[in-house]
Amino acid sequence: MTSPADETIDSGIFTSRLRRLDLDVPPRILVVDDDELELELVADRLKYAGLEVAVARDGKEALRLLERSGCSVLVVDWQMPSMDGIELTERLRASGKEEIYIIMLTARGSGFDYDRGYRAGVDDYLTKKLPDTELMARIHTGFNMVALRRELKRARARIAELEAAQS
Repeated sequence: MTSPADETIDSGIFTSRLRRLDLDVPPRILVVDDDELELELVADRLKYAGLEVAVARDGKEALRLLERSGCSVLVVDWQMPSMDGIELTERLRASGKEEIYIIMLTARGSGFDYDRGYRAGVDDYLTKKLPDTELMARIHTGFNMVALRRELKRARARIAELEAAQS
Protein backbone atom coordinates (compact mmCIF):
# COMPACT_ATOMS: atom_id res chain seq x y z
CA MET A 1 0.00 0.00 0.00
CA THR A 2 1.31 3.44 -0.89
CA SER A 3 1.32 6.39 1.42
CA PRO A 4 0.25 9.89 0.31
CA ALA A 5 3.95 10.84 0.20
CA ASP A 6 4.48 8.13 -2.43
CA GLU A 7 1.86 9.78 -4.64
CA THR A 8 3.55 13.17 -4.90
CA ILE A 9 6.63 14.15 -6.80
CA ASP A 10 9.45 16.46 -5.84
CA SER A 11 8.99 19.38 -8.22
CA GLY A 12 12.69 20.30 -7.98
CA ILE A 13 13.78 16.89 -9.22
CA PHE A 14 11.25 17.00 -12.02
CA THR A 15 12.23 20.44 -13.30
CA SER A 16 15.96 19.72 -13.04
CA ARG A 17 15.49 16.59 -15.17
CA LEU A 18 13.58 18.63 -17.74
CA ARG A 19 16.43 21.18 -17.90
CA ARG A 20 18.72 18.39 -19.10
CA LEU A 21 16.58 17.86 -22.19
CA ASP A 22 17.30 19.58 -25.47
CA LEU A 23 17.04 23.31 -24.80
CA ASP A 24 14.68 23.90 -27.71
CA VAL A 25 11.89 21.94 -25.99
CA PRO A 26 10.00 24.51 -23.95
CA PRO A 27 8.46 23.07 -20.76
CA ARG A 28 5.01 24.30 -21.78
CA ILE A 29 1.89 22.20 -21.51
CA LEU A 30 -1.60 22.86 -22.74
CA VAL A 31 -4.38 21.25 -20.68
CA VAL A 32 -7.71 20.97 -22.49
CA ASP A 33 -10.86 19.98 -20.60
CA ASP A 34 -14.43 21.25 -20.46
CA ASP A 35 -14.78 20.20 -16.81
CA GLU A 36 -13.64 23.32 -14.92
CA LEU A 37 -12.71 21.42 -11.76
CA GLU A 38 -10.70 18.75 -13.60
CA LEU A 39 -8.99 21.46 -15.68
CA GLU A 40 -7.90 23.38 -12.59
CA LEU A 41 -6.79 20.25 -10.71
CA VAL A 42 -4.52 19.05 -13.52
CA ALA A 43 -3.20 22.55 -14.29
CA ASP A 44 -2.40 23.23 -10.63
CA ARG A 45 -0.55 19.92 -10.28
CA LEU A 46 1.57 20.73 -13.32
CA LYS A 47 2.26 24.30 -12.20
CA TYR A 48 3.36 22.97 -8.82
CA ALA A 49 5.92 20.83 -10.66
CA GLY A 50 7.39 24.00 -12.17
CA LEU A 51 5.86 23.81 -15.63
CA GLU A 52 4.37 26.60 -17.68
CA VAL A 53 0.71 25.67 -18.18
CA ALA A 54 -1.93 27.07 -20.50
CA VAL A 55 -5.56 25.95 -20.37
CA ALA A 56 -8.38 25.63 -22.88
CA ARG A 57 -11.96 24.57 -22.36
CA ASP A 58 -12.47 22.80 -25.69
CA GLY A 59 -10.66 21.80 -28.87
CA LYS A 60 -11.45 24.99 -30.74
CA GLU A 61 -9.95 27.16 -28.01
CA ALA A 62 -6.93 24.82 -27.91
CA LEU A 63 -6.32 25.27 -31.65
CA ARG A 64 -6.45 29.08 -31.26
CA LEU A 65 -3.96 28.94 -28.38
CA LEU A 66 -1.61 26.65 -30.30
CA GLU A 67 -1.58 29.04 -33.26
CA ARG A 68 -0.33 31.87 -31.00
CA SER A 69 2.12 29.98 -28.81
CA GLY A 70 3.80 26.64 -28.91
CA CYS A 71 3.30 23.85 -26.43
CA SER A 72 5.31 20.67 -26.46
CA VAL A 73 2.81 18.49 -24.59
CA LEU A 74 -0.98 18.43 -24.64
CA VAL A 75 -3.11 16.83 -21.95
CA VAL A 76 -6.54 16.69 -23.52
CA ASP A 77 -9.89 15.32 -22.39
CA TRP A 78 -11.57 12.84 -24.71
CA GLN A 79 -15.15 14.08 -24.40
CA MET A 80 -15.79 17.79 -24.84
CA PRO A 81 -18.46 19.88 -26.58
CA SER A 82 -17.89 21.48 -29.98
CA MET A 83 -14.60 19.63 -30.61
CA ASP A 84 -13.55 16.57 -28.64
CA GLY A 85 -10.04 15.34 -27.98
CA ILE A 86 -10.02 12.93 -30.92
CA GLU A 87 -11.01 15.61 -33.43
CA LEU A 88 -8.45 18.00 -31.94
CA THR A 89 -5.76 15.33 -32.30
CA GLU A 90 -6.77 14.58 -35.90
CA ARG A 91 -6.65 18.27 -36.81
CA LEU A 92 -3.25 18.76 -35.20
CA ARG A 93 -1.78 15.76 -36.97
CA ALA A 94 -3.34 16.76 -40.31
CA SER A 95 -1.80 20.23 -39.96
CA GLY A 96 1.67 18.73 -39.59
CA LYS A 97 2.07 19.15 -35.84
CA GLU A 98 3.75 15.79 -35.39
CA GLU A 99 6.17 16.90 -32.67
CA ILE A 100 3.49 17.70 -30.09
CA TYR A 101 3.08 14.85 -27.62
CA ILE A 102 -0.62 14.24 -26.99
CA ILE A 103 -1.85 12.58 -23.82
CA MET A 104 -5.55 11.73 -23.84
CA LEU A 105 -7.17 12.15 -20.44
CA THR A 106 -10.15 9.86 -20.12
CA ALA A 107 -12.38 7.80 -17.87
CA ARG A 108 -12.87 5.36 -20.74
CA GLY A 109 -11.17 1.99 -20.81
CA SER A 110 -12.22 -0.19 -23.72
CA GLY A 111 -9.69 -1.39 -26.27
CA PHE A 112 -11.77 0.11 -29.06
CA ASP A 113 -11.37 3.58 -27.63
CA TYR A 114 -7.61 3.24 -27.32
CA ASP A 115 -7.33 1.98 -30.87
CA ARG A 116 -9.44 4.88 -32.17
CA GLY A 117 -7.22 7.36 -30.35
CA TYR A 118 -3.97 5.83 -31.56
CA ARG A 119 -5.25 5.92 -35.16
CA ALA A 120 -6.03 9.62 -34.67
CA GLY A 121 -2.48 10.30 -33.43
CA VAL A 122 -2.75 10.10 -29.64
CA ASP A 123 0.60 9.25 -28.07
CA ASP A 124 -0.50 8.13 -24.61
CA TYR A 125 -3.49 7.78 -22.30
CA LEU A 126 -4.12 8.68 -18.69
CA THR A 127 -7.20 8.03 -16.63
CA LYS A 128 -8.64 10.80 -14.55
CA LYS A 129 -7.83 11.02 -10.83
CA LEU A 130 -4.39 9.43 -11.20
CA PRO A 131 -1.53 9.93 -8.71
CA ASP A 132 0.87 12.84 -9.27
CA THR A 133 3.79 10.46 -9.78
CA GLU A 134 2.11 8.81 -12.76
CA LEU A 135 1.07 12.15 -14.26
CA MET A 136 4.60 13.53 -13.95
CA ALA A 137 6.17 10.35 -15.32
CA ARG A 138 3.99 10.56 -18.43
CA ILE A 139 4.66 14.29 -18.83
CA HIS A 140 8.40 13.67 -18.58
CA THR A 141 8.10 10.91 -21.19
CA GLY A 142 6.26 13.39 -23.40
CA PHE A 143 9.04 15.96 -23.19
CA ASN A 144 11.64 13.27 -23.89
CA MET A 145 9.70 12.17 -26.96
CA VAL A 146 9.41 15.75 -28.24
CA ALA A 147 13.18 16.19 -27.84
CA LEU A 148 13.82 12.91 -29.68
CA ARG A 149 11.39 13.79 -32.48
CA ARG A 150 13.10 17.14 -32.97
CA GLU A 151 16.54 15.55 -32.97
CA LEU A 152 15.41 12.96 -35.51
CA LYS A 153 14.00 15.71 -37.72
CA ARG A 154 17.33 17.58 -37.58
CA ALA A 155 19.26 14.39 -38.32
CA ARG A 156 17.07 13.62 -41.33
CA ALA A 157 17.53 17.16 -42.64
CA ARG A 158 21.32 16.85 -42.23
CA ILE A 159 21.34 13.51 -44.08
CA ALA A 160 19.32 15.08 -46.90
CA GLU A 161 21.85 17.96 -47.07
CA LEU A 162 24.76 15.54 -47.25
CA GLU A 163 23.08 13.46 -49.93
CA ALA A 164 22.31 16.59 -51.96
CA ALA A 165 25.92 17.76 -51.65
CA GLN A 166 27.15 14.43 -53.00
CA SER A 167 24.91 14.61 -56.06
